[in-house]
Amino acid sequence: MDEKHFFLLSGFDVELPFGEVKAVLSLLYPNHRIIKREGRILIVETSSNTAEEVVERTAYTKLSARLLSETITYERDILSSIDVSVIRDLIAPNSTIAVRGVTINGATVRKTDLERKIGSLIIENLPSLKVNLRKPDYTIIFVSSPEKTYIGILKKAKPSRYFYYRVAGRRPFTLPSAMQPDLSRCLVNLSRTKIGGRILDPFAGTGGIMIEAALLGYEVYGIELKRWIAMGALRNLRHYTPSLENIIVGDARKLMFRKCFNSIVTDPPYGRSTTIPDYSLISLLETFFSESRECLEDDGTVTLVTPQEINIEDIASDMGYTLQESYKVRIHRSLIRKIMVFR
Repeated sequence: MDEKHFFLLSGFDVELPFGEVKAVLSLLYPNHRIIKREGRILIVETSSNTAEEVVERTAYTKLSARLLSETITYERDILSSIDVSVIRDLIAPNSTIAVRGVTINGATVRKTDLERKIGSLIIENLPSLKVNLRKPDYTIIFVSSPEKTYIGILKKAKPSRYFYYRVAGRRPFTLPSAMQPDLSRCLVNLSRTKIGGRILDPFAGTGGIMIEAALLGYEVYGIELKRWIAMGALRNLRHYTPSLENIIVGDARKLMFRKCFNSIVTDPPYGRSTTIPDYSLISLLETFFSESRECLEDDGTVTLVTPQEINIEDIASDMGYTLQESYKVRIHRSLIRKIMVFR
């Protein structure tokens, strides 16, 4: 049964988290309906299971909740928007509850005080329910921006240290240029590869994209030019995904596969001379796009990251690709990258 849910997106970037959640929704539940987006809040009509799985699969979705109400961010309006009869229908008698709040964009609502008042309001009207702040059966969640507050029954929240043990600097093998796991996972999701499909990373590096793709349930293969880097990636793969050892020492300019991948998801080496001797990045990408057509199935996609100054759109177009979506993301203060999906 479809219900209205709201998702809290990461503040990492304005558009990228929205693009990622749309891509994952299209895979999990094509019949979903996006009702509206207001800043970091996305309201979607979808199934309860989908609302939970979106949080599990995405990098930049903080939580999902069954929407109960939305109102302007004033305490009186927030309390009056709560319909206890709806809560009675959704929460079984004799259950335990907790109320938790999240403030975003500098909202000045008194979060702890409001949590207590919402909890008291519910318990007074539904005395069979009890408060359990440590391990409740249900959590009532509100997310307040300076303008609006959204209230719901929490479906799924991403743990705060979700990527902690896979951060590049904590892997058994790392390089200064290694991509972090959240962005790697986002790239895999943007590819919109059917779940269980086959993904290739022809510039595998330390294996970060491969690890995230494998954890999402994809069959993934990697190619790395330098043997010592490939061996380091193999250490990482064995550490995080013990059954995955599909990395090959090879050249992305001479792909050996033919029509067997649903998508390519990769992070080219941005002209690092130790990895692409005697070749410029533009020359590398031209050869790569030419080769990639041969190893992709019909309607396959290429999702990749490049420096913003490289006009990769024309390179891809010349090789018969169509740009599907594009984002500019600030990796840190002085570094901006383009993320693009081609079909």
